[in-house]
Amino acid sequence: MAPSSLFATDDTSKSARSRGIYSRPSAAIERGSGFFIPGLEGSKIRFLFGITAILAEQLNHALVPAKPGDWGQVVAESLSLFYGVFLLLQGTIELSAEGKWERSSGESAVEVPGTRSAFVAECPAHVSPDVQREVQRTCEAVLNYSPAIFVTLANTAGSLYTLGYDVDSGDTPQRGSDEEKKLIQTCLDAASQSKGGRVALPEIHPASKLLPKSATRCILVQRVGDVCGSEACLIIGSDRLLPSFTRNDLRWIGQLADFTNLRTK
Repeated sequence: MAPSSLFATDDTSKSARSRGIYSRPSAAIERGSGFFIPGLEGSKIRFLFGITAILAEQLNHALVPAKPGDWGQVVAESLSLFYGVFLLLQGTIELSAEGKWERSSGESAVEVPGTRSAFVAECPAHVSPDVQREVQRTCEAVLNYSPAIFVTLANTAGSLYTLGYDVDSGDTPQRGSDEEKKLIQTCLDAASQSKGGRVALPEIHPASKLLPKSATRCILVQRVGDVCGSEACLIIGSDRLLPSFTRNDLRWIGQLADFTNLRTK
């Protein structure tokens, strides 16, 4: 029987190892893999290398003209030109997708009239102003710059900050209740089994009760570390499927969690 996909584990079969960690989509997420250049995420890096390939091909053609019968150079230049144009085409498609789904950058998370019926931002009274400020920034960053529509930063004592579009809370447990603490601990246990401190949970997982029903199509749990004296995690919900989070999204969310851990100790 194949291992359950509800929780991330470090044990893999020989066949999985031989195919690499990308043989299972969630493995790349759990292990924090992916090539990343800050500032060149998404379509930008495709445009950069596409233009570079085309310019290099033209420069080579100008400096080293092909001699009659030199089919090797002709084939090499043709392939370079083809892949340069191919990268530009990929970048254009990705840029179009980013423009369609990306929320306006540089703005705080605010309710957009007519799009969602209820926007919430909650923080328990016992959280100190300094910690509240840091966790608020973290949740706003995830909500603004990723496909997430609902974010909760919680530790073993309960939710520390909740932000997002809460249209249909459903059977969400009461804040600070024993049920909420038990569900949060379930998320922490799941993330702790992942080498990268990050795990994707299915919609039927008990942790879905911590999110509005509309935000359970994709559930990500990112380990944060110690916040307010106990282990904490980010519980991120989206109304889109897991592939809408790019590898770069997952990478910077992990780095943001590490930064939050340092700032709230």
